[in-house]
Amino acid sequence: MNLVGLDFDKIPTFSVPMRFFFVAPLFAIISALIIGFAGESMWFTRWHPATLAVTHAIVLGVISMIMCGAILQLLPVLAGKSLPKVKLISTLTLVTMSVGTISLIIAFLASLFGFNNSLFFALAGVLFTLGLGGFICGVLWLIRLRSQVSFSINTIRLGCIAMLVVGAIASLLLADYLFDSQFNMVKQLTDNHASWGLIGWISLVIIGVSFQVLPMFHVAPAFPLWCTRYLPGFLFIVLLLYTLLTFCMTQLDLVDIAMWHLTQAICIGLLKLVLMVYAVTAINCLSRRKRKINDISVTCWLIALSCLLLCCTISLVMSLIMHFVPGSEDFLLRLGWSPLTLASVFIYGWILSVIMAMIIKIIPFLAYLHLQRQCGFHMQAFSLLPNMHELLSKSRMQYLLYSHVFSLFSLSLTLYNPANYWLLSVAIMGQFGYLLFLMVSVSGRYRARAKAIDEALLT
Repeated sequence: MNLVGLDFDKIPTFSVPMRFFFVAPLFAIISALIIGFAGESMWFTRWHPATLAVTHAIVLGVISMIMCGAILQLLPVLAGKSLPKVKLISTLTLVTMSVGTISLIIAFLASLFGFNNSLFFALAGVLFTLGLGGFICGVLWLIRLRSQVSFSINTIRLGCIAMLVVGAIASLLLADYLFDSQFNMVKQLTDNHASWGLIGWISLVIIGVSFQVLPMFHVAPAFPLWCTRYLPGFLFIVLLLYTLLTFCMTQLDLVDIAMWHLTQAICIGLLKLVLMVYAVTAINCLSRRKRKINDISVTCWLIALSCLLLCCTISLVMSLIMHFVPGSEDFLLRLGWSPLTLASVFIYGWILSVIMAMIIKIIPFLAYLHLQRQCGFHMQAFSLLPNMHELLSKSRMQYLLYSHVFSLFSLSLTLYNPANYWLLSVAIMGQFGYLLFLMVSVSGRYRARAKAIDEALLT
């Protein structure tokens, strides 16, 4: 494991990231319950209230929750500084994000039953502004204090700025709904909101973390300089250009002209190409790693990068076919290649596979690191220090991988035939229920060893 250049002196206590990790599986189980109760209808359109509720539960309650916990742990290591009052800030962020996500889920589902949902939308907007918005501003402030930052930190900074853009667009959508304003661009704004969320916020932070984590945990070669230096910035600039053009063209009521459609296609095509280049580069780095051992985390990374490459390639080919072959859109939809299909595989195949890879690697590593620091230079205490596989065994990681692959397979079946929705619901509950069990087990072993080391230090 390559730890050169990293600073572990300012890392927060083990409980700080773990409180975010513990909550995330609960939102995944809530998503599974919604899928189970909503039935087939939610898979026919992206605008179904249950589809929107599940999407936000997964993206905010699971993915963003784990990303916030990971950022709190990684920033002190990469930047050498930690947020002040980190326990208080993490608790407030966790509470506001949890209540905000629940409010948003209720707001979407309330419309299914004809209830007024304005109060829940407004409550979610306020809580996310205070919680996630405040957290992101704190991280950006912390990074600004550093005179020299790594490419990982620079990319995470771009991801955090993208999250602020996501929040700004969400505020416009909320204002349009609550106050009946006339932006006349709700669909375009929603597309931009999704692009900034999935590509800008989540993918950029994952890319930034991968620049550090893949060489560190898997003894892989560093990413090429052109990739770490230029790729994240280019991705961010294309996203920004796409959003500004969308805003200008819709306000000038020019969305029906051919030039706008061509410009839009070029921007979206560039985003897909950049992600494909990243996926190929990351796969190449992993294939050249020095330790060619059977590693579940590497398998999860390869699944994630393959799904990213597959999604972007199919989406790009679909766009070209629909552009040059009139009438082909209906044919592709009949084959099951819809934007909802690709977005589902992007979220579950690319993003959640990375989350699985990170969780099974980071949690035992953090537990081991904190126990090692607790031992100090006391030799008797060092004899009680477990290795990482005693905290989380390879066989348990393997079962988690099987459950994730089964969930991905169930999602594919459901996208092909929505009548299989119940299988996906059961698969998600099984996968994340087992993940929660693993995290509780590691945490229990950590506390037991920490107590034994404390007793050894007193003798």
